[in-house]
Amino acid sequence: MSALLFKSLAYTITLIALFVAISVLIYSLKDPSNNKNWSLGNSKTASIQINDNKVIIKNYRDADWANTDLSTLQNDDDLFKQREFQLNDIQSIKAVVSHFAVLSEIAHILVLFELKDKTSVGLSVEARKEKGEEYSLTGGLSAKFELIYVIASYRDIVGLRLMRNEKVYSFPIKATPEEAQSLFKVAATRTNQIDQNPELYHLFLKNCTTEVVKLVNQIADKDFPRLTQSFFPGDAGKALFKMGLIDTEAATFKEVKQATLLNK
Repeated sequence: MSALLFKSLAYTITLIALFVAISVLIYSLKDPSNNKNWSLGNSKTASIQINDNKVIIKNYRDADWANTDLSTLQNDDDLFKQREFQLNDIQSIKAVVSHFAVLSEIAHILVLFELKDKTSVGLSVEARKEKGEEYSLTGGLSAKFELIYVIASYRDIVGLRLMRNEKVYSFPIKATPEEAQSLFKVAATRTNQIDQNPELYHLFLKNCTTEVVKLVNQIADKDFPRLTQSFFPGDAGKALFKMGLIDTEAATFKEVKQATLLNK
């Protein structure tokens, strides 16, 4: 590595570290709240009860974004419902990577829990926006947003991104039904924590990928690359492939991408 390149890399790392340090200071001075004028789809936080084998999800979002006239909604109560099923109905997991920016390294990560009846329960960890707010990188570093765990249907969280013409990949994960159910229970615990005690979203430290990785780490023994989860979530699929976690017989990640792209 040339001296000039090394110097440039060291400068970039120092600059990122400085931004993170400043943002952490800002976060320490701000209290999160659940009581704000929330944007459409963000007004309710989900909670999950698991009694023996029965699962009850309150404020399960099931918006049909492609066929809903948003201009006629007085509030978004109709976008939410209660969903019930048996825990042992969960059979498998898919990791969804949705690329919404020009840079392929930038993406949003979702988790789908697939049930026996072929429906899915989706988990999307997001920045909870107020009415009139738009997501921004600076907002993600300045404690502008709260954190929200959205529990929703496939047509809601995946359909929304397909409607936006984002490039969406759905990677089947190697996991037994028992492992999938264990991950759901861990996700339920964390969802309830956020429902009861709000937290702030952070672009690098508490985002869609870092939160999911924290859940997986409680039941798995493989370490997901730190740089990918904090700075390059768009490479999550590639990282999963290298770790041998994608359920595929493909020899290359290029083949995996071709097989798992939803909007072909």
